[in-house]
Amino acid sequence: MKLIFKIILGIVLGVFVVFGLFTCLGGLLDDDDNTQTEETEEYEERIDDSYDEDDTEENNIAPGEESDYSVSNWGDGTCRAINTKQFYQLVASKKQNDTYIGEGPCVVDFWADWCGYCKQIDPYLKSLAKKYQGKVQFYKVNADENPELMQLYGIDGLPTLFFCNGDDIQINSGAYSQAEFDEMIQAML
Repeated sequence: MKLIFKIILGIVLGVFVVFGLFTCLGGLLDDDDNTQTEETEEYEERIDDSYDEDDTEENNIAPGEESDYSVSNWGDGTCRAINTKQFYQLVASKKQNDTYIGEGPCVVDFWADWCGYCKQIDPYLKSLAKKYQGKVQFYKVNADENPELMQLYGIDGLPTLFFCNGDDIQINSGAYSQAEFDEMIQAML
């Protein structure tokens, strides 16, 4: 009886190990999620060039102050990558981090390359960005490259999304369906 139990337990564990290996390999081989257009690469290069981590005083843009970063074609139907400095200028200042300072509603997606759920919801957000073109701006913040924001907001799980409108910032963690994200955006509007 013990031998049969051990054999069955070994088979079950083996199936889980094999499934885990295929899942990991599938994520590594999936190049579609990691490809970027030339326009996105150029935009991210401009972001990297304009960001200076030691420039902490300039990162504290208060509501009503001028920002040196502007978004052309606001709500253009894309998910734009932003860094910490740009977040402070477009979404919330460091000093008043619970108050939205942007113009018009926005959704901010905190994500990471290693996060499977982040990859799962990425197509949903891209589709919703197109659907709400001209009405809602979508931003993406790489959690690994912007740890200051993760610490400031106490974000310990990904994906985490901010739904911002007026002065309000609603923070939701977890992967939802596209329909559920759509409902959250509708409620924000």
